[in-house]
Amino acid sequence: MGKSLYNVDLSAHLAECELNYVRLCRLLARMDAGDSREFAIGEGLRVRIVVTERAPYTSMLDIRQQHFSLPQLDSQMTVRVYHDAGVAEVASFEGCYRVLAKNDYPNRKMHQRDEKQQWNRFLGEWLQHCLAQGRSLSKTEELITP
Repeated sequence: MGKSLYNVDLSAHLAECELNYVRLCRLLARMDAGDSREFAIGEGLRVRIVVTERAPYTSMLDIRQQHFSLPQLDSQMTVRVYHDAGVAEVASFEGCYRVLAKNDYPNRKMHQRDEKQQWNRFLGEWLQHCLAQGRSLSKTEELITP
């Protein structure tokens, strides 16, 4: 395998994870086990966030998006939330777990050098879009406006 020239920018990674935590807290404030939130973006996209586990300092979230007109764009990720540190990080994306922060390229699974960073950046962009364009499907809750 080839040598990786990519260097992890830890401060940028932590900043992204901190922003993701803030965005998630705006979408799902309590994060108790079993809590969930579903909302629509436009007419063809639904997003569901479910808290699957809650411990004193961490939560695990299952986040799914469903495209009604383009089901090939459906996606699922698991996000680990560290409440004590105020960060949220993607733990798995589309069933793929344990991706290194820095990968040699090419590699057996063809992960990009910065695959983990890309997952977290995607989560951040997605959550920001949900905050800006999302419409709550719950009658009792409304999204907090940006």
